[in-house]
Amino acid sequence: MVHLLLIPLLACHSEPALLTVSTDHTDSGTRLRLIGAPGVQINARLKPALELPDGQVIRFDSPALTPDSSYFTAAPEALAPGITESIHGHLRASICPKGERICRAFELDL
Repeated sequence: MVHLLLIPLLACHSEPALLTVSTDHTDSGTRLRLIGAPGVQINARLKPALELPDGQVIRFDSPALTPDSSYFTAAPEALAPGITESIHGHLRASICPKGERICRAFELDL
């Protein structure tokens, strides 16, 4: 059975969602995908990571990168094998909003 859940990552509640997480639950695990809002780049040099309650760290990746390998050009994905229902953990990502010269650290407890 496939479920889709979009979770907005917010620096604070007054800002629009700059990054969302989609989840796809299957019988073998959960596939997660990070999707940046228009104009938001996800830093590929500091790969996004989800730390699970048991200490396991799941890293997001994609082979599609900018020529300098700094940013993902396709949504990075990760697989949480064996987790077939709601996923819990602490997500960390570095994003670079359009027009800003510095990347922001985003964190979210799922």
